[in-house]
Amino acid sequence: MIKIAICDDDVQTTSQIEKIMTDYANQNHLDISCDIFFDGKEMVQYIEGQKPKYDLIFLDIEMKHMNGMEAAKRIREKDKSVFLIFVTSHSDYALEAYNVHPFQFIVKPVDKETVIQYFEQVCELIGGEDEYFEYKYNKEFFRVYLKDIVCFESDRRVIRIYLNDGSYRQYYDKLSNIEKRLMNSKIDFWRVHQSALVNSRYVFRKAYDYVELQDGKIISISEGKRKELNARYIKKMEQNQG
Repeated sequence: MIKIAICDDDVQTTSQIEKIMTDYANQNHLDISCDIFFDGKEMVQYIEGQKPKYDLIFLDIEMKHMNGMEAAKRIREKDKSVFLIFVTSHSDYALEAYNVHPFQFIVKPVDKETVIQYFEQVCELIGGEDEYFEYKYNKEFFRVYLKDIVCFESDRRVIRIYLNDGSYRQYYDKLSNIEKRLMNSKIDFWRVHQSALVNSRYVFRKAYDYVELQDGKIISISEGKRKELNARYIKKMEQNQG
């Protein structure tokens, strides 16, 4: 089941998105559930209290009591992997919103085709949630889910795999080999410099010459990678706004 939350203080918008999701699910034989909230504070309190695990949240930015940006910050403290799609009357929030790692933006009035397009993208990425990374250490084979990997770091031939629970694993390999293995993954990893490969889902902030991960860790971007990563970042932000 794909669990969806829709949060908007406009009843017409929540009803419209819910109907689009329900109709699409029925037509494509998908199992989904939709929870509706009319206030960011109400949704945050529910998430913090009941601890539901949503796959996707449609979140209005301009709301009373607690706006969508503040709600997203609170949500990210509890859930770093849920897909956030901001719904807004304005298209100038992209840079501000990057700190909460949104997936896409939808500008009101809500367009059915756009909602379906972004939902299909989420479904495709969720399909990659069970992807795993396999490695060998001391003649034993191990697997970790790619979605749980924050970054790979190398020190000579030693690779450390940092996980979202704060732990790490290690084995012997080259980072270039790992990068090649992940090229066709549905999860986007960034080669920020010669010794680091970062899961973009855990990037809290991207500056010109460094990325800050959601746990506060700072990793520099090498001079040779800055142009490439900046181009990818700009393309992503243009897609989010358009």
